[in-house]
Amino acid sequence: MNKQTLKRLWSPLTILLIVLGITFFNRNLLVRFGSEAIDQTQKVLAYVIKIGIWLSAAHFLNRLLIVFIWEGLVEKALRAPVPRLIKDVMSLIIYVIAITGIVGIVFEKSVTGFWAASGVLGLVLGFALQNVIMDIFTGLAINIERPFKIGDWIQVHGAKGDDILGKITEISWRTTRLESEVKNVVILPNRILGTSVVTNFYGPDLESRHQINFWFDFTIPTERVKRVLLAGTKSAMGQKGLLEEPEPSVIVSRVTDMGVEYKVRFWFKPWTDMAPGMAKSLVSATILEHLKQAGIAPAYPKQDILYAGQPERHLDSKSVEDRTKLLGKIEIFEYLESEELKELASSMKQRQFKEGDELMTQGDAGESMFILSEGMLHAFINNSSNGERIRVGQIEPGEFFGEMSLLTGEPRTASIVAGTDVIAHEITKDHMRTLLSKRPEVAETISKVVAHRRLLNTQTLANATAEEKIEQTENLAQQIMNKMKSFFKGVFEKK
Repeated sequence: MNKQTLKRLWSPLTILLIVLGITFFNRNLLVRFGSEAIDQTQKVLAYVIKIGIWLSAAHFLNRLLIVFIWEGLVEKALRAPVPRLIKDVMSLIIYVIAITGIVGIVFEKSVTGFWAASGVLGLVLGFALQNVIMDIFTGLAINIERPFKIGDWIQVHGAKGDDILGKITEISWRTTRLESEVKNVVILPNRILGTSVVTNFYGPDLESRHQINFWFDFTIPTERVKRVLLAGTKSAMGQKGLLEEPEPSVIVSRVTDMGVEYKVRFWFKPWTDMAPGMAKSLVSATILEHLKQAGIAPAYPKQDILYAGQPERHLDSKSVEDRTKLLGKIEIFEYLESEELKELASSMKQRQFKEGDELMTQGDAGESMFILSEGMLHAFINNSSNGERIRVGQIEPGEFFGEMSLLTGEPRTASIVAGTDVIAHEITKDHMRTLLSKRPEVAETISKVVAHRRLLNTQTLANATAEEKIEQTENLAQQIMNKMKSFFKGVFEKK
């Protein structure tokens, strides 16, 4: 014990010793004080024991209710934690009953008078704390009706468009706490939730539908826009929680000064794998890529002054010039001269397929390849064990398939099915024969490109060295070239 502590104890100790000294010289006073002190102590102790019995019984009953009722029966029935507010209300009721018992039985006071005084006091406090009381009762209503629960993502719609979006983390007596997408905590008085329109993205199921709006010029055919938009949307489905079922859809919404408005609708589980903003970004990116391949540009505010015929605002799949541009993007034809590309583009066939149509079947004979212009295709292969089809990928606009059947006559290696309405261009053996007859040496370049493409698809070149890659590509290219010579008999014998 240090000196500072002794100094703090010295003053009260001195006063106590003085009082005890005075009492010692007046023994009658000491005896009377002792008797009264013992009597009062016994009375106080009796009160303490009685009050302790009431409060301990209330505490035990409250704990019993929590363990067996709230955390036992109710949580099992709801399959979710019981809100803290309901537990607190029941605890308050139990302790109010205990206090009433203490007033009426322990202190033998009128309970009626106690409640009357409490009523007057409650009336005064009610006027002073009406907002707080509204928050509390709204919180009770929320917990009873359960329009949303902890963990749900909700959007509170403001009157002036200042919406609040976040995940519910706590529902207390007065407030509800939300965690926003940027990890900020938003504290809302319960009365605001009781008087506002609230969207619960997790009710009744985790899946919800979202939409993106696009505008396009009046000159673009509606069916074409819907086909391209739907193909772009379906291409994104299955990635990071975007749902293939229910299927996405595209509808024509209205006509505005901007053009025709289209709504792209799709389903996913928001905030389970990603936020709605990220989902819309992913879908928009694939749609824009499909629009780019189709040569369709979204509408924008404009005023046109035309001194001649109205210009074409989108690519036309029937135009030789536009088909030549499409063909020039294909890697196996990128070494062709412009006239050769134009001639092949003018002769290749435009084919239209409906959703669900089968463009080719695995194992069937074939002598043509396809270039996808608009839409989206699914690729399937047969399971060797049970023969069931397994979807192994999808084909986007600008991609080609079936080139081995065109060049060598090999059977189809996969089944290709239209995932949406599709426009594709078919190049046949006769088209290639015409091209190779005029310039046979282009076959060697094509064989190398196809060989490299096949090796990349099979991951054969993944771990190979530079020398091994060159050797494997040249070997496969030579095999393809030999098959091409056999398939196009009489072409390569010409000088």
